[in-house]
Amino acid sequence: MTSTGSEDHTTPREPVDSRVCLARFRPAHLARLALWLRRSHVARWYPEPEAHLAWATSPPAGGAQAIIVRGAQEVGYLRWQRVDRATLDALGLREIPAGSVDVDILIGPEASIGRGVGPSALILLAEEMRRDAGVALMGLTTSVDNTRAHRAFAKAGFHIARQYDPNGLGPCHLMLRDLRRERAAAPAG
Repeated sequence: MTSTGSEDHTTPREPVDSRVCLARFRPAHLARLALWLRRSHVARWYPEPEAHLAWATSPPAGGAQAIIVRGAQEVGYLRWQRVDRATLDALGLREIPAGSVDVDILIGPEASIGRGVGPSALILLAEEMRRDAGVALMGLTTSVDNTRAHRAFAKAGFHIARQYDPNGLGPCHLMLRDLRRERAAAPAG
């Protein structure tokens, strides 16, 4: 049931939407993030908005974040964090190498969903993470019911590796992108 990249997955080479970029997250973005976390299409998947705002206010060691911009409009939030061995083991994810990166993403304006924004942002982040040889995998956890996210993440090169129940959130899919495999397959030079 568990897979960490032995299948042949298509790795996207460029963003789905070339107008998408990642911008530095600034304290002024907290109010916008708070608004997005209250929107019904986001709140369903992010049930603890205060915890997410606390993380955004003061990211933990190994954590970083960005605002997703499409054209001139800020349309989403992306955060990522290296995960240590103890955390992975506590979640029952023993097959995931320490130092892999856990990613969370949300699209704020509902009108921006289904336009390639999420996959484009994840592809941009993967390009950055691929330059760090210490990052073996990128992973996303999403409810088994969030089929729209599954499709978007697949467009960004992620695949469903397995199902698990992280910290009582209910059945979730662990979706992975194997950066080791991508580096090995990349042309030299």
